[in-house]
Amino acid sequence: MEKRYRSLSIFEFQERFPDDRSCYEYLANIKWKVGFSCRKCDHTHYCKGVKEFDRECTKCGRLESPKAGTLFHNCKFSLRKAFYIVYYVSTDKNGVSSGELSRRLELRQKTCWLFKRKVMNAMESSQTFP
Repeated sequence: MEKRYRSLSIFEFQERFPDDRSCYEYLANIKWKVGFSCRKCDHTHYCKGVKEFDRECTKCGRLESPKAGTLFHNCKFSLRKAFYIVYYVSTDKNGVSSGELSRRLELRQKTCWLFKRKVMNAMESSQTFP
């Protein structure tokens, strides 16, 4: 049976993700939902990394961020703004322009255009992922 997802209103979204910390926490919970496994050595034990939600493998010492290996990897602007781009792209029926994203989020238009393309490619490649 197919599970249906209801999109959040902008007010629910703002309440759910009020700051970068809440975005990092959300990513960490999704990424390590079934437990941590080091991408280098497959070890399952970790300790706290440099930043709050980072994890460091206790065997090989590899440090991993919740953003690593995701759409948000190497993102040069705030994670919260990146979440907003994902929100606007995924909820706007007519599509949102990179110019409009630039205006709403106070980012350069080219930055918004590039990240929007990244989001759209990710959405296209994983039709079953909400």
